[in-house]
Amino acid sequence: MKIGFLGISIILFGISIILAFSSTGLGYSSGTKIGIAISFLGLLISVVNCFVRKGE
Repeated sequence: MKIGFLGISIILFGISIILAFSSTGLGYSSGTKIGIAISFLGLLISVVNCFVRKGE
């Protein structure tokens, strides 16, 4: 389950990077930058969650 969530977060992070730096210029709006920051935070949480074991 953890690996599945990690894969989904990597895919979503990649999509947000592609949208932010595409030729349409979406990377200049503040909403896109906030979205990338939230997506990056989710990616970090998923990676850390994958390697931390809680009493297993």
